[in-house]
Amino acid sequence: MLRAIDVMNSDIARIHESATVAKAVQLMKDRACRSLIVDRQNEQDSYGILTETDVLYKVIAQAKDPETLLVSDIMTKPCIIVSPSATIEDVAHLFVKHRLLRVPVVQEKLLGMVSVADLLRHYPAVSQPHLEEELNQARQYANRICAKQGARSPACIAAWKMLETLQSELTEQNIDQLLKRTFEEYCEEFPEDSNSEFYANLCGG
Repeated sequence: MLRAIDVMNSDIARIHESATVAKAVQLMKDRACRSLIVDRQNEQDSYGILTETDVLYKVIAQAKDPETLLVSDIMTKPCIIVSPSATIEDVAHLFVKHRLLRVPVVQEKLLGMVSVADLLRHYPAVSQPHLEEELNQARQYANRICAKQGARSPACIAAWKMLETLQSELTEQNIDQLLKRTFEEYCEEFPEDSNSEFYANLCGG
């Protein structure tokens, strides 16, 4: 069974919590990513995470100055992490439970990042092309309306909220299918476990 270390991306964009939000946004643009890992201060410290949603709702929507606001002011710390040995089923359950799109892989130090896209890349059959197209269109609309009416306009905030809703819906549907498929594979690999009533019900669908 695939584990977090098998599907993670080890090329992670990182930033210090003392950096300005403006610098963080520029790094996201340069690296074409939607989140940054906030480095810990020492080995006993926790990692943090900063996402584009944090910037949207905690900075732009509240008309705060990204040049003076620090990453530490809007980041999530400590962030939820997984071990490299966690199965992709474990990671998928974590995504659903906490409504996450990505999670750092940590064992003493930061090893990588696992996202919903990383999970689905290994299970292309569970993709939802119609929802994905709708999501792409919503993102294009949000970019257009924000460029036209301004990043702090109610229309811009509403457009990004709709985009976030669609993204959550796509994530949940894809993960539901992913979990079903991984469990079916488990039943095929360990058919003896299906002798119990519990596993027989699950493996039988």
